[in-house]
Amino acid sequence: MGHPLQYGRPSKGETGRGVAVIVLVAAGFLIAAIMIVVAVLNPPAATRNGAAAPSATGAPGTEASEEELRQTAQTAFDAYASGDSGAFWDLWTAQSQALITREEYVRLFRLCPQTISGVSFTITDTMITGETALVTATRAGDPTAYDYDFAYENGSWRYVVPPQETEAYQTKNVDQIVQERQAAGACGTPGGTPGATGPPSAPPSAPPTGPGTTAPGVEPDPAPSADPPPG
Repeated sequence: MGHPLQYGRPSKGETGRGVAVIVLVAAGFLIAAIMIVVAVLNPPAATRNGAAAPSATGAPGTEASEEELRQTAQTAFDAYASGDSGAFWDLWTAQSQALITREEYVRLFRLCPQTISGVSFTITDTMITGETALVTATRAGDPTAYDYDFAYENGSWRYVVPPQETEAYQTKNVDQIVQERQAAGACGTPGGTPGATGPPSAPPSAPPTGPGTTAPGVEPDPAPSADPPPG
């Protein structure tokens, strides 16, 4: 005879295994539901508002950043061209500002103002590489294009003082720099132009063959020609 079919409740062992499976399945559904709710209520920062969020370092990476770079650079160049050395210094990086105080920088160009003020700059190109950038610009009366360094610092672009100017501020005081510039004939008349405290603007002794690296505040050797880019 064959074994009769088993009807009714399963044995205790089978009942325990069944309950354990049901509990595990229920727990799995509960965890999945919680994860879905968290994802909906707190989406990743990169997708909030349908736009990418800035990185932890605040580094630029959008088209708006290039526009901000152009605006900052133009503001800096305009301040330099108008002789407002204080406003120009305000747009430097912290490392550049540590080279010379704002008061001393203003005093430097009050004693040795630019020879001709109000010569405007035109930005012709920009190139962003991570948190650094290169701004190319020309100055009225000079067809040569010059490059200027900028760095992204604390959420905004800042001007970087070039190496040659850095060396001058590290090795000489304001009075020594003024004496050298006066001896070179690269200073205008103090007080000749109200508010003119910008750096000297005598052109370099030899014209560059390509994009230059001179920058606001750099003192070149004088030569009989039109004002060059900052410096």
